[in-house]
Amino acid sequence: MKKILLVATIYRVGERIYSIIPKLSDTYDIDVCKTAQMGNKIIWYGDNDFRSIFDEMYEPFIKNSFNELPNLSEYDMILVDDDRPRNGISQIYTEAHKLDIPVVSNYHGSGDLNKNVLERNLKCWDKTFLFGKKDYVSYTSLNTDSDDKFLIGGIPANDSLKKYEITNTHILVIVNFLGNRTSPYSVQVDSDFISMVGLVELQKEFNKKVVFKLKSRHDHPYPDRDINYLKTIVPLGLDYEIVIDCKNDNKLICDSFIVISAPSTLALKSVQKGIPTILIKDSGQIGCFFDYDGLTELNTQKIFDEIERQYTKGRDTDFILNTIEGGLEYNSTEKYIKEIRNII
Repeated sequence: MKKILLVATIYRVGERIYSIIPKLSDTYDIDVCKTAQMGNKIIWYGDNDFRSIFDEMYEPFIKNSFNELPNLSEYDMILVDDDRPRNGISQIYTEAHKLDIPVVSNYHGSGDLNKNVLERNLKCWDKTFLFGKKDYVSYTSLNTDSDDKFLIGGIPANDSLKKYEITNTHILVIVNFLGNRTSPYSVQVDSDFISMVGLVELQKEFNKKVVFKLKSRHDHPYPDRDINYLKTIVPLGLDYEIVIDCKNDNKLICDSFIVISAPSTLALKSVQKGIPTILIKDSGQIGCFFDYDGLTELNTQKIFDEIERQYTKGRDTDFILNTIEGGLEYNSTEKYIKEIRNII
């Protein structure tokens, strides 16, 4: 069997593709190199160590697991979970290039693309997987000489969304930056944010618990501080829960009645399921959501109007079709693996 080395650097980035490991292992020997935030040299910065979750889910399908880069000459392909020149990816590409081994990366997803960013990223991989046709058009318009470098593979991890029923259990708020730290964005989740999105009013009207999904960050490893801060800004009487490192994001999403979020690839899951998804402008990089109708200013009336519009319209099939290859039928894995077979 031919051999693929998967380089795992950041769980919340790689989560989108790690789910291909079982299916890929039917055809190829899969080794994994865990480095950066997936490596064993850091103390986990959240409340649930995703490295252990990764091992629990995928260890039976992996031949060898390394915490240092192995001999690359043994491999027919190197697959990395990010497309940016960080966490050692540039160095891996340099070594693989000497051995004529293809390095295939994966679109980070939430960045704002421009020619300088693309030219920088082009220096650390031979080909990169994009989410969908819309990304492909954006990338090729910036670099028409490198069309063959861009692949379309969807988001394989989202395929399992089809296994979950929508339970309408809670209102989910996906947080990018809380107001207790510096942020590059003008909108953070603070007391004004909670007031303006109308969580108290939504809870009164629909009788749903509010779940705040916080992001664990390597540069801000203080989950207790974040939880305590959030407790100080939540209105008295609001029925709520806080989660950070959630083992099953797909179930968390599918249990949602409404999702309110910063622009985030995590929110693509609720869009795929047709759950009303409101993305707040100026709270994160827009990325692939630049043409999403649910991208809304932090304004109570506009948010409520958008929730009503989405309930009336239903699943945004046009957006999904253009944004996520295989997103409508939940068959991104099949399309992704087909591209890998073409390369090898």
